[in-house]
Amino acid sequence: MNEWYSDWQLRRGDVSMSLADTLEQAIRSGRLAAGAQLPTHRDLSKRLGVAVSTVSRAYAEATRRRLIDGTVGRGTFVLPIARDEPGSNRDGLRPLERLYLPLMQREDAVNLSLNEPLSDGTGELLRKALAAVTAKDNLNELAHYQPPQGQREHRLAGAQWLHELGVDVTADDVYAVSGGQTALMTIFLGLARPGDTVLTEELTWPGAISVGRLTGIRLMPVAMDAEGLVPEEFEIACQTLRPRFVYTMPTLHNPTTATAGLARRQEIVRIARAHNVLIVEDDAYGFLVEPRATPYCQLARDITIYLTSLSKSIAPALRVGFMAVPPRLHKAMRAAMRATTTMVSPILLELTSELINSGAGQEAARIQTDAARQRQRLAASILGAESPAPTSLHYWLKLPVDMRNAVFVADALASGVAVTPGDAFAVTPGKDPGGVRLCLCAESSTARVEQALKTVARLLHADHAAALPIV
Repeated sequence: MNEWYSDWQLRRGDVSMSLADTLEQAIRSGRLAAGAQLPTHRDLSKRLGVAVSTVSRAYAEATRRRLIDGTVGRGTFVLPIARDEPGSNRDGLRPLERLYLPLMQREDAVNLSLNEPLSDGTGELLRKALAAVTAKDNLNELAHYQPPQGQREHRLAGAQWLHELGVDVTADDVYAVSGGQTALMTIFLGLARPGDTVLTEELTWPGAISVGRLTGIRLMPVAMDAEGLVPEEFEIACQTLRPRFVYTMPTLHNPTTATAGLARRQEIVRIARAHNVLIVEDDAYGFLVEPRATPYCQLARDITIYLTSLSKSIAPALRVGFMAVPPRLHKAMRAAMRATTTMVSPILLELTSELINSGAGQEAARIQTDAARQRQRLAASILGAESPAPTSLHYWLKLPVDMRNAVFVADALASGVAVTPGDAFAVTPGKDPGGVRLCLCAESSTARVEQALKTVARLLHADHAAALPIV
């Protein structure tokens, strides 16, 4: 049998380091998949004819490189890691790659790893809206270049959509954007420079981490609690780091579902004003909260850029969102939009406006909210812990303190369930966040979700028991 260590004898030098290098090459080349269990220290030492201490040092080096992870009583397992490709680094996957890896590795897995809205009925909504758009007589106008922030008619629809979310702004301050990811890249490029500091929650959307790395802008973590940013820690960071802005998700935070109350938001605004720090508010999930949370944009219009998209409320395929931008930042944001996207597709904006103006978009948001509520109830009944966010699309599953994040993810995948690794959200590399994200609505079949949640519950109990020390 051609094991991963079969050619190790040909490359000796520093024995333990050479063995670690061989293991890394096997993982990055795909010969060893994430979740694969490695031989015990003693077993591998016998197979190779080396001392147990040599294998122990090799495994320790591979652990330091974040290639493997081990738990006493369970064994040593391969972590999700990058294969050889441009842009990969020794520390492993970039956040978005780590996020999507489970489904890439096993396409038949029940999908609890991607935070998509329920797709039932979406196709019919889009079909009707597309039919209405193609029946219009203004399609000629849509064939030309448009202002970077979008046509006024489209921005009027955007203002209506923002009003539904509790943001009252005029169309003059609304910008159409090509989804949240592109919008965030535009904001980073428009408001900061390489080497500048941006604050965010210690766990944050992996898209933001990727944008920071691509732009050379440093994301610095701020401690969180049940309401998101901890004011005292935020103030210290503002004082010591002098950030360009803070990127925050105060409503149904991704991944923890934390939602800041009004008093917490007012305190964050007070601190931001005191230190002249702009707030970039990502409200991707605000449409799910009933009653609506008060956006930062309503509390501090002059120092807040508000961002949302229709990816979660209607469909990711739209690739359309809206920003509310204070007048003093219009010049910078228009220049950044010209540099990044030139304009949002007028055809997609016309389709989006039709969905909003007809009320179909609002109906889709209500459907998603009802679906999320039902799935959260299902999760609570199986996992035994009710989520503090009863209408969230995702569930933050806290793991026992002696359970490794990567091991749980690998075991779940081996059992046919893809969950989102919690470390994909960690701003500080290598930090185990103590949980995994379960996305409850990507699967249209409730039965499949129910079975997957039962598998997760079983693994949670089994792993915890297996990890207990034997005395």
